[in-house]
Amino acid sequence: MKTTRSVGPASVAAVFAAMMCVPVASAAPAASPESGALAAAVQRDLGISVSEYERRSELAQRLAVFASTEQRRAPGSVRGVWLDQQGRAMVSAVGAAGEAARQMGFQVGDEPANPVAVHSVRTDLRTPVAQETSNAPIAGGDVYVSRTPNNQAARCSWAFNVIDGDGTPAALTAGHCNESVLAGQPLAPDQQTFRWQHDRITGPATGTFEKSVVDGVRDYSIVRATPEARESFRNNLVRGPIGGPAVRVTGVGIPVSGAPVCKSGTTTGFTCGVIIAVDQPDPQRPPIRFKHTALALPGDSGGALLSGTLAIGIISDGGIYSDPTRFPTDRPSVLPPAPPGSPITLSRLLQQIGPGPLQSAGPLVGGVLPYIPQIAMIAQSVADVLAQNPGVQLRTN
Repeated sequence: MKTTRSVGPASVAAVFAAMMCVPVASAAPAASPESGALAAAVQRDLGISVSEYERRSELAQRLAVFASTEQRRAPGSVRGVWLDQQGRAMVSAVGAAGEAARQMGFQVGDEPANPVAVHSVRTDLRTPVAQETSNAPIAGGDVYVSRTPNNQAARCSWAFNVIDGDGTPAALTAGHCNESVLAGQPLAPDQQTFRWQHDRITGPATGTFEKSVVDGVRDYSIVRATPEARESFRNNLVRGPIGGPAVRVTGVGIPVSGAPVCKSGTTTGFTCGVIIAVDQPDPQRPPIRFKHTALALPGDSGGALLSGTLAIGIISDGGIYSDPTRFPTDRPSVLPPAPPGSPITLSRLLQQIGPGPLQSAGPLVGGVLPYIPQIAMIAQSVADVLAQNPGVQLRTN
């Protein structure tokens, strides 16, 4: 089944809100990522400079705004938008939309079956864990543990800090990281998140699941910070590569095929790739989810995906699927935490290996992915989450 890739608005906050009703907090000036580690990660993972990475990210959002505008004028006029292997803006359109695309400087053509090159995912960088103090900043890519009274638990990563409908500090993560809701139980106040500490499974409580959606299509949670942890969530940070500063999130982006993305997660750290497919059943609304090539493994669930400094996605799932032309509808699984001295399980093994060695396997993964289309990594669109929750705002300062 062909996926429609015309997408909703993106990079300008006022345009997002007016066209898609996606609330976006005021954007803070972006810190320059040209220094050291982030530039090295982008170069090693994508084979491009960080300035080219930023150019492609911004160009993808221009395509998203164009497609949404034309679809509102003439539904069905834009059949797809994407970036090709050289980072050029491509549009498949009919009628006046085609001429409008040319006037915008985009190239018009037929959408190929596989328009996106899969870049090797490679880096020897890792994301540092948060400091283990009660008021240490909690940022995208940091590890946490969710637990319930019946001792169900999951080890996951934070995505983006937000402000909920009541103005309370909160954060986004994966829906399946709330194992109670994943198991079909109703949402309850005793479903909480805790800091991860190396010498024991959980540290202080940091939040309560305010909403969890995991239905085989959407996969996200909104976690309200506890009063004691609220200061920790008052930032717009996503952990960057070690040796470099964290990335400051400046707004929300719309997934576009071919756009570059970088992921921050607790298992594999900071890795980059490209978007290869977008799931958008309703062209008048933001995409629900997308496939990407930024290396992610169990424990990265809930982590952050950025394009430039824009929040794009939440790590959801990855695996081998019988029909690579469709997005999966099975619920993802969770990675249980493994305390020191526990038997060798997947969780224990990943903890012992650590992000550095796992990232060194990136080139192999990047080389294999183009030849096995059944393997895919799935992310939830942040724009879709915000559209579904009008009172929630992304934190951008």
